[in-house]
Amino acid sequence: MQAGANSTHVFFAALLALAALCAPASPARAHPHVWIDMRTELRFDDKGRVTAVQIAWTFDEFYSAFALEGAPRNGSGYDPAYLAELAGINLENLAEWDYLAEISSGGNNIALGVAEDGKSTWDEASGRLSLSFTVPLKEPLAPAAAAPLQLRVYDPSYYISIEYEKTEPVRMTGTVPQGCTLASETPNLENVWLGLPETAFTDENSRIGASFATIVTVTCPSAS
Repeated sequence: MQAGANSTHVFFAALLALAALCAPASPARAHPHVWIDMRTELRFDDKGRVTAVQIAWTFDEFYSAFALEGAPRNGSGYDPAYLAELAGINLENLAEWDYLAEISSGGNNIALGVAEDGKSTWDEASGRLSLSFTVPLKEPLAPAAAAPLQLRVYDPSYYISIEYEKTEPVRMTGTVPQGCTLASETPNLENVWLGLPETAFTDENSRIGASFATIVTVTCPSAS
């Protein structure tokens, strides 16, 4: 890769490190500096269990321009080999934070594996960089009425804002059991800000970003 690639990798790693370590955050710092539009896909196996979640992010124009500064171009886009390597290194950096994904069931967090199928793409018309990847669950999970699956994708420090796209933001694929339902709940941002305690800005373990995260819930009928 050319010299410009190194600064890109360092910046993304530093951004995530800052996002994880900036707590305790002052009110002035506890707001987004990078914006991501997201789609997710919950994948079921032939036994009706969720085995993985695919995550697709599209970064805002300003971050996209900065991240690709100095990158080799190929026609109207960027060199595919460069984008492929960029995706790989970004996923390495994201692994420490479980790719900013949290899956839980019955009040317990579900262990996640190493992300696969990482891919970076560039859209010339919008001037935006995208990153997609698949995060497997270490053990398949069957969402049940008594213990539905819940998914949140967020930056704990709220340095990065991650919001779902308006069109087909989340879906279920594979052998989805009959009767499974998919619901999402997005917090009202104004109400969240008004309801945050002072410890959200002073406690280094407050995970302020969780308060702003959309919760996706998958519930399936219990097996008889």
